[in-house]
Amino acid sequence: MFDEYKEYKVVSNNPLLEGKVSSCLELVSGGALSVFEKARDYIHLGWTLLNHPLYGNFTPKQQPYRTILLGRKAVEDHKFHQVDLESLQLIEGSIQRFSSGFPEGANPLSFKHFSQEILDDFATLDLYLVSVNLERYGIKLNTA
Repeated sequence: MFDEYKEYKVVSNNPLLEGKVSSCLELVSGGALSVFEKARDYIHLGWTLLNHPLYGNFTPKQQPYRTILLGRKAVEDHKFHQVDLESLQLIEGSIQRFSSGFPEGANPLSFKHFSQEILDDFATLDLYLVSVNLERYGIKLNTA
């Protein structure tokens, strides 16, 4: 089942992943919403979600970092990609839930009231939670 994907993409705004996931990482600037939107772009290109976007049961106000794992099956003709509707529904629902988690006009990127130590803890927690899925699909984390 897990070997049906020939290519993987890790989309994240977590700076701790830089250097830990080599070739398949796309580091996104911005908050979780930016990560969700970038993942949605890939889903429209035929990629499939391999982890739930709202893993860890954190509300948007509780976790500034998100990491999405995507997979793509081997495609003979790269001009046509079938959209995985379940992945699209999950990411759209996550975007909607994330967007509704803040009052109108609020800035979802304003985690500036947290100290760097707390932001580092958030990044470590995100890395820990997503590492199980990365390992499941054979994506090794560089520990050096």
